[in-house]
Amino acid sequence: MSVPASSRERKSYWISLVSLLAAVPLAVLVGSRGEFAAWLQRRMEPPLTVEHDGSGQGAGGSWRLISLRRLPGTLPDTSLMLAEIDLSVEAADVLQQALPCALSLTDGAGRRWDPLPLPGRLLREADPEVADRPQCTTLMIGEAGDGPLRVVELFLVPRQADGFTLSLALTGSPPILLK
Repeated sequence: MSVPASSRERKSYWISLVSLLAAVPLAVLVGSRGEFAAWLQRRMEPPLTVEHDGSGQGAGGSWRLISLRRLPGTLPDTSLMLAEIDLSVEAADVLQQALPCALSLTDGAGRRWDPLPLPGRLLREADPEVADRPQCTTLMIGEAGDGPLRVVELFLVPRQADGFTLSLALTGSPPILLK
C-alpha cells in the first residue's frame, strides 16, 4: 500500500534534484583543475588555414602539405588518399608535449574521415617509397634529425569525393587546416 508523499517531501525531492543538476557540472569543472576550461578555449579558437605549398606554425613546428594524392582503392567505388606533410621542428620540447597529433580529411560536402589505423600493407602496395615514414600517431621527435620530417597518412574515401581539406589537431594549439 502506498502512502501519499507530503508536500514537504516533494519539496525536498525537487530541491535535491536541482542541487544535483548544479553540483555535477561544478564537480567536473573543479575536478579537472582548469583542463576543461582550457579545452573549451582551444575549441573556440579559429583554425589556422594553410593553402597548398604554404606552411603553418603550430605547437613548436612548421607544418606544410606536400601532396594529397588519390590512389586506387581496395574496395569497389573507393579511393585511397595519401597525405604527405613536412614537419620542421622549431621547438622540440613544445612539439613533444603537443604529440600525438591527429589528422582528419574533409571533402567539399563536409564529410569527414579519419586515417586508416594500420595502413602498412596498403602503403607498401600503393607507394613503397613512403611505407616506412611515420604517421601522425607514431611520430617521434627524435626521428627529425636536421631536415624536415615527412609524415604520411592514408585515408579510405568514396571515389566520387573531392575538394579535400586536411585538419591537423595538436594538443594545446588551434587546429591547422591544410588545403
